[in-house]
Amino acid sequence: MNSDLEQAGTAAVCIVQARMGSQRLPGKMMEDLSGRPLMWHILQRAQQVGAGVPVVLATTDHERDDPLVAVANAMKVAVVRGPEHDVLGRFLLALDHYPARWVARVCGDSPLFDPVHLAQWLELARHEGADVVRFRDGVTSLLQGGEVVSARALRWSREAAGDDPLATEHVTAWAMRHAPAHPELMVTAWAEPPAELVATAKLSIDTADDLARMRRLYAALWDGGEPLDLRRAAAWLRAQPGAGA
Repeated sequence: MNSDLEQAGTAAVCIVQARMGSQRLPGKMMEDLSGRPLMWHILQRAQQVGAGVPVVLATTDHERDDPLVAVANAMKVAVVRGPEHDVLGRFLLALDHYPARWVARVCGDSPLFDPVHLAQWLELARHEGADVVRFRDGVTSLLQGGEVVSARALRWSREAAGDDPLATEHVTAWAMRHAPAHPELMVTAWAEPPAELVATAKLSIDTADDLARMRRLYAALWDGGEPLDLRRAAAWLRAQPGAGA
């Protein structure tokens, strides 16, 4: 559906995946982070990806995710709801409603994903007509929680990968892995992270300890206004014993 528009268009959409049913930290998306729920911070950052790039929250059709929908509604962010464990299916549903040629994918547990980098990657994808934008294997970076792929790459993943969890659960991972081996089908654009963001620290919130560290970081750096700059966060992490940045 909408394949003609996707191929002909130049528009991008930012799709945020989030749910309350995390196994390791249930309900984390509504946990407080400097006076706002984690979901709010994620959507605030997503709204900075670029002018004219609509933001869509792709959550599940479970009642427990109603609070996430309420946050999105209050922030005037569009919502689509679909199967809990077929995350790719939710993305394709979002594309059915908001067709675009490229997708900036955002993980809901990464409150430091960098909207500036996503905007740059969208521009790179446009310039090179790329289906995936990725680092080379072995590159470690603080640019986590956000990726850029084409709608075509996501539909290719659905058709070619079937029920492989790399596609259904991790959305972009199957295309990222297989696109370089199929240049006749998919175009890969290679990117390099800025030197100051090359590091191994984990920035996603998967456990109570992760949440506690992110709360300390936000308490130290965020002033309650514009989204916290990733480079400031990187400097703070480098100053923390054992932070790994």
